[in-house]
Amino acid sequence: MVDVLDVTAENGYKEKLEMLVRILNGFAIAVICACLLTACTTLRNAKHQQIEGARIGYAAMGEGPVTIVLEAGLGDGMASWDGIIDELSRISRVFAYSRPGYLPSGVTDRPRTPRQIVDELRQLLKRTGHAPPYLLVGHSLGGLYVLNFVERYPQEVAGVVLVDGRHPMTTRACQQRQLSGCTMPRLMQAVLPGHAIDEYRAAQGARMPATMGDKPLAVVSRAPQRGMESAAWRALWSEMQLSLSELSSRSRQLVAAHGGHYVHKEEPERVVDGVKWVFTSWLDDASGVAYPSIDKQLKSGSLLPPLKIN
Repeated sequence: MVDVLDVTAENGYKEKLEMLVRILNGFAIAVICACLLTACTTLRNAKHQQIEGARIGYAAMGEGPVTIVLEAGLGDGMASWDGIIDELSRISRVFAYSRPGYLPSGVTDRPRTPRQIVDELRQLLKRTGHAPPYLLVGHSLGGLYVLNFVERYPQEVAGVVLVDGRHPMTTRACQQRQLSGCTMPRLMQAVLPGHAIDEYRAAQGARMPATMGDKPLAVVSRAPQRGMESAAWRALWSEMQLSLSELSSRSRQLVAAHGGHYVHKEEPERVVDGVKWVFTSWLDDASGVAYPSIDKQLKSGSLLPPLKIN
């Protein structure tokens, strides 16, 4: 990453330098992502399943009454969760996968719209024997896919965790305020593979999802990245994160103390706390009406006891 110097020049000059740093850091991230896509990076015990003509890689571990489903952000496959998946598996069953185009999955000629991606994930879960309920965890752009899933199949979702999730209206709000860096820099577009660019472009047409009612929602937000972002951009991102937390009447926002956009890598305990809170919130009122298997576990007393959140 680019080192950020302490700039003491006039505000306008400092603002331009900060925007330049953002672009350079974005380019560096893109290069790293491109390297990951060409390397043999995956989670242990990875398996494959054919879905709509694409060979999709996935990994699952742990046991429990819900399946924690991990949806990575733009440019990332399931290896993005390698530093946190073991801890999450102590809470309940965990399922991570790579969307088509990201290793170890194959490529696809299907459109990379949020709707198509959710269709593929839902088929993958069912064909690999992972029945609802699902606790959906989405990082960055993956948050859009998670929100699309819960809007279309609310009866299958126990709760949601957004890890510095991208609000559907972020680009539009950025442009309305005439800020710099609202869209992906051309240098990044030149480095990222075609399917990732397709995902990004398709996401620009996403709309704000309907309310989640009282479904448990944890919004895990990055710490302010002073020196890497302008004050106006930080304010916008904070507003967007708050707006996401308002999608449910039962929500909780956890702001990282120091972690950046990859909170699950830099401050994983914050994400684990969010998952624990959603899990225990759902467990508190799980009645078994929608999920017969849960009803059976409740009666037998085999469900895990509520977890203490540190």
